Amino acid sequence: MYEYWRDEERLMLDEVCSYEHAAELAISILTRMRETGKEVVQICGPMSTGGFGTLDQNMARFRVAIKQAQQNGLLVFNQIPFQGVIIRVSDHHRSLTYDMAILEVFYRKIFECGHVSRTLFLPGWESSRGARWEREFASSLGIPTEDYPHRWLHGSSG
Repeated sequence: MYEYWRDEERLMLDEVCSYEHAAELAISILTRMRETGKEVVQICGPMSTGGFGTLDQNMARFRVAIKQAQQNGLLVFNQIPFQGVIIRVSDHHRSLTYDMAILEVFYRKIFECGHVSRTLFLPGWESSRGARWEREFASSLGIPTEDYPHRWLHGSSG
C-alpha cells in the first residue's frame, strides 16, 4: 500500500488538515510512480456514497480491486491511505450534504497533475456521486476511462 511513499510522508498523513495538502502529498507519490516509466492507473468507484452503502464495505472492495489490478501487472495509485484525511477534513460525515471539495480540490488536483494515465471504474460507479464526477472530469481531461474487469473482482487473472 505504501510502496512509493517515503517514511516522512507516512507520518505527514496523520497531520494533513486540508485537501490541498493531501493533494500535494498524493502528487508527490504519483510523481515517483510516474518516474518508473509505467502507466499509472487509478481505480475509481463508490467510497462514501453508493456501492454497498457503507464506507467499510466499499473500502474492502477497493482493497480487493487494487490487489487484483496489481497482480495483473498494473501500477495502481492507491488512494485508500487518504481516506482517513478525507474523513478528518470533510464535513460530509458530520452532515447530510456531500463535501464537494473532496472532488473539486483533492481529486481535481490529482487528475490535473498529469500522472494518472488511465482510470478503471468499479461496477456500480454510477451510484456514487464522487465516481460520476471523477468519470466526467477524467474524460474531460482526456484520461481514458474504462470499466474495471469484472473477472478480477472474483479472483480471476488475465
